[in-house]
Amino acid sequence: MKKLIVICLALALFASMGCGNRPETESNSTTTQSSTAAKVSLTDPVDGSKIENFETAKYSFVYESIEYRFNNKENYEAFKKDPAKYLTK
Repeated sequence: MKKLIVICLALALFASMGCGNRPETESNSTTTQSSTAAKVSLTDPVDGSKIENFETAKYSFVYESIEYRFNNKENYEAFKKDPAKYLTK
């Protein structure tokens, strides 16, 4: 009977610790990258203006496997022509 109680307590403790899952962090607490990114402060790489909502930003461009978002078409076009220019600031 004591063994059964010890096993039950051990299982309860193990379950409360997340069954060995990775610790909860912002990078793995959501299922999609965009919803994670929506929780952090983002800026347009061209002019440094704040992007209020990553998911609703109209313009995006992927450069070297990283998705960048822009507040307006002009910034999007400028970045698209020469991404390195805006990433070395």
